Amino acid sequence: MEIGSGLVGRMPAKGLVSAGAKSLVLAGMLISGSSSLQATDGHYLHGAGPVNEAMGGADTGICLDATGSIAWNPACTSQFKGHRIEFHGTIFVPWRSLSSTVVANAFGPGVPGTTLSGTTISHTDTSFMPGLAFIYHPEGSRNAYHGAILAVSGFGVDYDQSNNSSNPILSPQAPNGFGFGRLRSNYALLTMPLGMSRQINDRLSAGISVVPAFSMLKVVPAPFVTPVVAGSTMHYYLSASKNAWAFGLGAQVGLQYKFNRMWSVGVPYHTPIFFRDFKWQMADLTGVKHDEEFEMDLPQLVSMGVGISPTKRTHIGADARWFDYADTTGFDKSGYNNEGAVVGFGWNSIWAAGGGVEQQVTSATKVIAGYNYSQNPVPAKFSFFNTPAPAIVQHHLSGDIVQKVGSWDVNLTYYHAFQNSITGPWISGLGSIPGTSVTNKMSENSLTIGFAKSF
Repeated sequence: MEIGSGLVGRMPAKGLVSAGAKSLVLAGMLISGSSSLQATDGHYLHGAGPVNEAMGGADTGICLDATGSIAWNPACTSQFKGHRIEFHGTIFVPWRSLSSTVVANAFGPGVPGTTLSGTTISHTDTSFMPGLAFIYHPEGSRNAYHGAILAVSGFGVDYDQSNNSSNPILSPQAPNGFGFGRLRSNYALLTMPLGMSRQINDRLSAGISVVPAFSMLKVVPAPFVTPVVAGSTMHYYLSASKNAWAFGLGAQVGLQYKFNRMWSVGVPYHTPIFFRDFKWQMADLTGVKHDEEFEMDLPQLVSMGVGISPTKRTHIGADARWFDYADTTGFDKSGYNNEGAVVGFGWNSIWAAGGGVEQQVTSATKVIAGYNYSQNPVPAKFSFFNTPAPAIVQHHLSGDIVQKVGSWDVNLTYYHAFQNSITGPWISGLGSIPGTSVTNKMSENSLTIGFAKSF
């Protein structure tokens, strides 16, 4: 049986740490969540679909594709005449490492008696994330209708348990050690925006979407549950080792305004997506079952974007986006409650900015290049709490080749998120532990193949 962290276990607990549609959605989540997902702007993917990814996530004002428009600004969907369908698949390969150091006697005399340090590389789990988008715009109508199924965020790690000398934070839990033991997490979130847009006049469009969402989570160990007593002073966390799923609901609205043929702007707002609690039944070392739960929502966000089309063959987009993690359940709080359970990740709200250029090279070929920068939501001082969710990358480069094949546009998009790292102390219910450190490192690579058709 795998159990939770025994690091804090050497201290007293107080002061410590429709049926068919549903089946289709859950099947999609199992595909996208079958291995560790990650994300780039906080725990969001920086773009939606191959075009938007290549543009650095910019589509709020320029409105280049259906997937990016539905994901970021529903007002854009009225810009597509006739009907359009897009679908894609993304292969996502993250790289993550976890390092820790404990100097002699950091936890008191003789615990441990020598300085320990080490680094562990997470298993490189390749994720596959599907996506589908559709716009229906009847001829002569000012109204357009849209829907999509999109994998938009996630995180995950898989670090093997180690002996004390190789990486102390991954040493066995209490009562046999003082670390986390094997550390695994997997979170995946799928949204299904459905809505409409209207061309109010020749320059102004407005749109709205209702956004049902499904998420899945497992964490081993599960530090958000109350530690179980194993002796007078030893405590360990149980394991949420099976995927639990939760349903959520939110909405998004947006405006898009064209000043002239060259310049346009967009401003959308996404409400928080409020989720029901994840629920598990966990067994302790004696076989006793415990019913546990955890709530984690998706933050509200505001975007602002500009589109520039200096010629019919060249399109430029730039977006800025604010993610309100600091006021979102599951991310807003940090530290332990009175029973020793971790109350949240302790993330900051962040800004992200991205931009890109689409260039028509020939009548059948386009190329796209983009860049995205995101502030890091994870404070370095909370590196310890975020070992299951090291969403810390900041710089991303992307590119896409779009080839017309018959009536279809075929996209091939690649992006790279450059390595970033944070370091902070181990933390108990009494505060930071002197002489300790925890370092998370992460980088990402992604390849997306997409197909799109207007008819």
